[in-house]
Parts: sequence; structure tokens; C-alpha cells
Amino acid sequence: MSDLDLSPSLAKELETLALACRVLAMEGHDDVSLGHLSLRDPEGRGFWMKRFFLGLDEIMGPDDFVLLDFEGNILAGQGERHSEWPIHSEILLARDDVNVVGHSHPFHACLFAATQEELAAIGQEGIHFAGNTPHYRDTSDLIDTKPLGQDLAAALGDAKVVFMKNHGVTFCGPSIADATITGIYVEKACRAQLVLNGSGLEWNVPERSETDGKAVNLGAMGLWANFFAYYVRKLLRHEGAPDESERRRAETMSWKRGQQNLS
Repeated sequence: MSDLDLSPSLAKELETLALACRVLAMEGHDDVSLGHLSLRDPEGRGFWMKRFFLGLDEIMGPDDFVLLDFEGNILAGQGERHSEWPIHSEILLARDDVNVVGHSHPFHACLFAATQEELAAIGQEGIHFAGNTPHYRDTSDLIDTKPLGQDLAAALGDAKVVFMKNHGVTFCGPSIADATITGIYVEKACRAQLVLNGSGLEWNVPERSETDGKAVNLGAMGLWANFFAYYVRKLLRHEGAPDESERRRAETMSWKRGQQNLS
């Protein structure tokens, strides 16, 4: 149980955010203690961010997050903040539609970030990014000041992801489920394109009208919450959940939270 003074709803959100951190680690976003995920504070105080010196795979619950204001001051929680907190503050300030921001260094997305390429709709994952995959090229260094965070947010624009020059990827969404699946999908889409490019085979993609329509249809089906619930079940199998009731509890929690965020 967390020592933080949290409302029951916020405690559940942070429990789900902790699951999302571990899901992302399981799906290739782990990088020692680097990488971070944040959630806009529902009371308007700032945002909850994974604390430093722990890996994404080590985030177990509310006590592993700190509450920051938009100037980077720690308002609640124990532990240190990541130096790249401005990634989160400036995107949240710039985008009212975003409630969750992630930054990580998955292998294939990092390689793709070093290219001049636009992500293509090669498979099911790529259709969600086709035509809107910006690259931030001003620096490969840490985004550890508000001006740099503002530059990154400007490069992101209205997109779901932004590739960071020889650094990594930042992704976002309106809900924990949406942002997590976006992070997983962008890594898969980068892997597909890199492998296909390296094959030497000629390749093409469907017309934009077709892929855009497919992306809209899949989004309208509310699958992100369903997919997130699947990944949580996979995580608990991977971790060896203590019993079936715990697995079902996590499944139900992630599904309900996702459905509420879709409404």
C-alpha cells in the first residue's frame, strides 16, 4: 500500500501506470534505469512521473512515482526526478488532448530515429502513424530544460510520436492504454521497416485513404483498452502472478480504466 495520500481513483490510475511501465519494459522499451512514463494529475497540480534510479520493469505501484509541477518541483512522493522531466511538462502544457507521455529507447525506434525516413504503413502497426511521424533534429542530447522541451513539443505537433535524433522516441496519448499501445506499436513498425529495407526486396504500401480508414475503424472499435488488458495478462504470466484472482483483478482493472478513458 502506498504511503502517499491519494484518492482511490488516483491510486488505481497509478497502479495501472505502473503496470504500463512494466508492459513497455517487457515489449522492448527497457534501458537500465532510463525511460519514463507520466500521467497528468487529475487535480491540476502537474503530472505524476516514474521516479529516477529504477528501471521501467521495477515500477510496482504508486510509491514509484513523484508528483511534479510544470516547473519541475517535486510536490509529492519519495525519490528523485528524471532530468528529462521537461519532455513531459511541455507536451502536457501544449496538448490538452494528451494525458499520458512516455519517453524511451527501444532498439529499433532508436535506429529509426537516426535516419531521415518517415514511418510507413507496412503492417497493422504502421497504419497508425502513416503521414505523421515527425523527427526532432535540433539535438541528440538530453531534453533537460524547458526551452528544449518546448522545441520537442513543437516538433511533435499533433502527432502521437516524435523520433529524437540519435536518441530515442517520445510517444503520448489521451489514456494509459492508448499511450502504451502507441509505444509498443511504434517500436514494431520501426522494426518492420528496418527489416524490410534491409531485405533488398522491393516493397510498397496501400493508398493513404485505405490505411487512414483502417486506422479510424480500429480506433472506433475501442481496441486499445482491450489490447492493453491483453498485455497486462501477458505481463502477469511473464512475472508469475501469485494466483488467478490477481491476474483477473489486473485484467478487470485495466479494462475498466481503459473503457472509462475512452468515454
